[in-house]
Amino acid sequence: MSAFSKAIKCILFLIAISYILNPVPCSARIIDRVVASVDDSAITLSEFQEEYMEMRKIVDGITREEVINSMINRLLLINEARRMRLEAPTHDELLMVYIGIRIKPRIVIREKEITEFYRRHIDEFKGKDPLLARSAIERHLFEVELSEQLKRHLEQLRADAEIRRNHF
Repeated sequence: MSAFSKAIKCILFLIAISYILNPVPCSARIIDRVVASVDDSAITLSEFQEEYMEMRKIVDGITREEVINSMINRLLLINEARRMRLEAPTHDELLMVYIGIRIKPRIVIREKEITEFYRRHIDEFKGKDPLLARSAIERHLFEVELSEQLKRHLEQLRADAEIRRNHF
């Protein structure tokens, strides 16, 4: 075998090895990219697009900004639940467990608040059973306070987290 044919075989061998060792072909393209990250967790463009399409079906006129902020908030809460070592079969259930442990116990609806709300909205409750009205008012005030507590909690989590957003 001549030196020339040995050199050719050696070059072909090196080319073959480089293809085996480098699994990304030269014509590789980006399939997905990160549009936001929260600490060590990422939100990909495909995840964002899927969520955006779903939210547009539910909420008329929702913006891309609102969807990405919602996704960031959700990731903040999921990460915090994981730090607490909470577990659940799905992310939605994990969020419910987390909110049930971390937020709901802080909420107390006082009788005075229920009475004040009833007085301010008395026309809405005319002809209704007072016990049912009281129960509805208490649920409403609880939901309002839960929303406020969750908003404050998310503000604190955002302040403590490393959040990066990329243009998309």
